[in-house]
Amino acid sequence: MEKDENALIPAELLEDEIYKYNLGKYQTSFTQLPSDDPEKYERMDLDIVTLELNGAICYYQNHCKHKIKWKKVWEEIEEIDFTFPYDNAKLSDVFNQLPYGLIKKNRTGVGATTLELQSPRNSIVVVPTRALAYEKAKHSKDSMTGKYKVLYVGGQISGFNPPSINNYLNDNNIEHKKFIVVIDSLPTLLNEIGEENFKDYFIMFDEIDSYQYDASFRPNMEKGFEYYFKFPETNRCLISATVGEFTNPRINEEPVINLVFNNPAPRNIELKETNDVLMTTKKHIEHLLANYPNQKILVAFNLLKRGILPIIKSLSEENQAKCAVLCAEKNKTDVGEMYCDIVENKLPKQITFMTCTYFVGIDIQEPFHLISVADTRYPFTLLSTEKLQQIAGRCRISNGLLSETVIYNIAHNREEDMEALSQQIVKDAQALINFFQLQNDMKSLFPELQKYKGFSKEEIIESSIKKYGKSSPLHLIKESPTSIAISYFNIDNILIQNRIIRNLYNSSDNLKSKLISEGHSINCEVITENESINPQIHEEIAENHQRNTENEREDFITQLMECTSIPERERLAYRLMTNCQDENKEFLKRFIEMQKYVPIEKLTNLLTPIKSHKAYQKLKKQICIWALEENHPIKATLRSHLAIGHSYTSEEITNAINSIVHGILSADNLNNSEAVRMLKLQFCEVGGRTTEYRNHRRVNVYPILSYDVLGLNCEPVEKIPSTQNMKAILR
Repeated sequence: MEKDENALIPAELLEDEIYKYNLGKYQTSFTQLPSDDPEKYERMDLDIVTLELNGAICYYQNHCKHKIKWKKVWEEIEEIDFTFPYDNAKLSDVFNQLPYGLIKKNRTGVGATTLELQSPRNSIVVVPTRALAYEKAKHSKDSMTGKYKVLYVGGQISGFNPPSINNYLNDNNIEHKKFIVVIDSLPTLLNEIGEENFKDYFIMFDEIDSYQYDASFRPNMEKGFEYYFKFPETNRCLISATVGEFTNPRINEEPVINLVFNNPAPRNIELKETNDVLMTTKKHIEHLLANYPNQKILVAFNLLKRGILPIIKSLSEENQAKCAVLCAEKNKTDVGEMYCDIVENKLPKQITFMTCTYFVGIDIQEPFHLISVADTRYPFTLLSTEKLQQIAGRCRISNGLLSETVIYNIAHNREEDMEALSQQIVKDAQALINFFQLQNDMKSLFPELQKYKGFSKEEIIESSIKKYGKSSPLHLIKESPTSIAISYFNIDNILIQNRIIRNLYNSSDNLKSKLISEGHSINCEVITENESINPQIHEEIAENHQRNTENEREDFITQLMECTSIPERERLAYRLMTNCQDENKEFLKRFIEMQKYVPIEKLTNLLTPIKSHKAYQKLKKQICIWALEENHPIKATLRSHLAIGHSYTSEEITNAINSIVHGILSADNLNNSEAVRMLKLQFCEVGGRTTEYRNHRRVNVYPILSYDVLGLNCEPVEKIPSTQNMKAILR
């Protein structure tokens, strides 16, 4: 059926035959009210002919229907089911633009992003991966003018040079501004647009389920998502083919539109339950190569250094040469020459591996054998049946899946009450927030409490990491613009991991039964591997990763040293941070924070060996004390009590340190051993303990060698002013 461009509202339709229905956050208009009997709506046995749905005008009014699911008839709507006029319809065939709200599209490839980029309004389309953003933007180039109708905003891509955000905004020849932005770069774009202009844009967050699945290793996704609620309710939507449950109450308040198609075609799936997913995957690849030497293979496995790379390295050299890896650019150094991208919707090599970065948003226009891998030792690799469908949906040609195999292991686990678990995790997170707020409130009420240390915002966030059941340990609390807040996407991720293990990977029959209930044809095999990947391969990969990380950091340091000012180095560090190893991202964050005090050559030497958060906090204190102005109360007290070239007993040191710790920082007094240890760690270079005569007796003393505990032998780049309160930094 072709789209009827003139069918928005037929001219012969009388005004009084159009009915509008606005309730809460839902807005619909339709051509007839089939019945005024509320019980029929409650039974959901009526289709309402749709003209408009949550701001989107519908084509084919005689064929587009919707049903209302009531929470409370005529008072509160739970969600609306919208039925497509024919099964292979695209969203652009049916709507002039996307409806607002939470849209459950229930299948891949229906053109949601395409519709919004073609709609007659200003749009911001937020996507989880750079590959998806790049593909949509590069094809928008006008062959006549050479201008991009859709502006890509994200990390730099070699050979792709779109205009700046400002130039694009000021181009009057582009009527409707269309941005497609990687979630990490969303704050940059919105700062350019300005919050006062948000009302003039419709924002769409695509593949919203990936924000839950990937929250454990992409914290910037949740930070970027906070901007969603700054847009008017009718100027925003969330969309995915596999929308799950959310713990964030604000998301659950969004109006829900459930797009109804016929069920996806059943697939033939081979299940391989194994005690060693790596070895079984390796052998299955070799089996396919031997039996189908000219056909391509795609392996979906969200585990790179401990999964994909060991499998590749265990293959013969001939077969290794046939391998490519689709993954985030930050892992490019680990992957080396195997790092590739989708080119013209084709798999780059005969054997292509992909991490979750490519589970969504790519179209593959050629046949291939699909292997999906889940390892219960790493909960972030687990695949729901919806995610398996999403991965299989990357194949965009009919009968393109030559075979589909799922390789997995079992983690026997006690069953959790998921509703109770959800409530408990949110309760635990809220308890931490309440605790933090209470200590601050009590200090306001009782000034004497100010002398006690308490917990900082950073300490509360760092301490909120926790695991539940078989989940990965994740932070329950995140930083918010004003204080701290619940990290709802992390909680969703914990629940997803536990739910998937309980429902699919807790026994041999669960995954099979679920897929059969969805209409698929299933063949099962239980495999016991008697050999594993050579441990030396794992060691070599770990050593290579360490070497690559060090080389990348050395390159960063070289680039930073070429800069001529602190602001220039800071800008460069933020750019380098977008696509680098996680260890080096932490290095750059710390560099930005400390470069204003320590000269760059010395700072990079100090930061390079630092691995843990605890070790950095220790270094940060040492640097900040060293960088204090001479007349800062802390340094003045130190100098007046403990002079260089003199020696002091532990009691004298304790009196001096407590003058700072208790008298200035309002913390608890230290005993002798604690005070001496703090002096050595944070304040002074101290010689070895010796003895000297005092009052006709020999006593143990410690010589003060310098106030440069790190041995920097230079002046700070900037000094911390004498008025700076150091309680938060030195607590």
